[in-house]
Amino acid sequence: MKKFLKGICVLSLLVLFSATANAAGMIKDYHAYRIKDQNIRTVLPIVDNILNSEAEVKKLARNAYYATYGDEHYYMKFYPALNDTDVYIVSDTDYDKNNNGVTNFFKNQNYKYETLEDKEAYKEYKFDFVDYARSGALDGLFTLPDGLKPLKKGMNKINDKLSKGNEKTSAIPYSEDNDPIDLTKIDSEEFYNADADVTVTVNEYRLKNKENKYVHAFEYIVKNNSNSNIKVEKVYSERLAGLKDITTSTFVDLDKLDVADTLAVPLAVATGGLSFGFTIANNVRLAKVVAESTRFAHSLPENYDLKAKTSMRILCLKFKDDPQPLQFTINKDGQTYRFAY
Repeated sequence: MKKFLKGICVLSLLVLFSATANAAGMIKDYHAYRIKDQNIRTVLPIVDNILNSEAEVKKLARNAYYATYGDEHYYMKFYPALNDTDVYIVSDTDYDKNNNGVTNFFKNQNYKYETLEDKEAYKEYKFDFVDYARSGALDGLFTLPDGLKPLKKGMNKINDKLSKGNEKTSAIPYSEDNDPIDLTKIDSEEFYNADADVTVTVNEYRLKNKENKYVHAFEYIVKNNSNSNIKVEKVYSERLAGLKDITTSTFVDLDKLDVADTLAVPLAVATGGLSFGFTIANNVRLAKVVAESTRFAHSLPENYDLKAKTSMRILCLKFKDDPQPLQFTINKDGQTYRFAY
């Protein structure tokens, strides 16, 4: 055991030296702001209109941008924060956090803003960046490698094969859930289908445990505004996350990104990506994940009778990198209506 620990220490020092000697492009700044009283759907069109004319800026998926100015690289992503909007920024150069292009944009738009103090949000945004940077899409920004990439890739292939052709990877039957949701609501949007006279409110929540790296919880409130009863014949999605997806992703994700990123060196390589100190046993961690996720991983409803002037609630989990809408088939007075939100 002593020889093993000594070997780990030596390897850690070698990795640290190597990272220091090759620090070109090393990230120097992580920072985030919160734009107050501005929903993301009002902010993004303005941002797109400005950045689309910038040759140095590349639009990425899911509200993210990447800019290269000479030897300087910047990553920026916008997130919903219910009635506010968060902006997360990563750069490989030092910059004045109180006076820069982003803060100038806020001032030009008369936005009220502040430095983000939400630790859970900050943690999530940082993981999203590291995960995206590891894909190779951000050439120029240094980030630590993923020591468990082959294992994760293999497990994802197994998941995809098992769930191929399945609209929902859950065997837990749908049941009405009216208990309060003790999670942070990060977005809410309301839709109205005039033909069926149905209102659908979609609420998005941040989960508390490690599965939040990959999925968010969603609540759909479907209200029948009409004086007629309707039948919700089917609700489905191209793909939602089930418990199998959640437990697999969490089990293979043993990297301690928060520790390694704080030190700004890829120390996770020294332990092959294993948890430092094994502070929480895998079975305990997975138990917490399953307990939190189960209520959002039920099958979607079929042939549900929704009486006039009443509502139904649907809970589900969506993958953050590819959130698919729910598609509804509703029968009202012999007429069939289909819509998706």
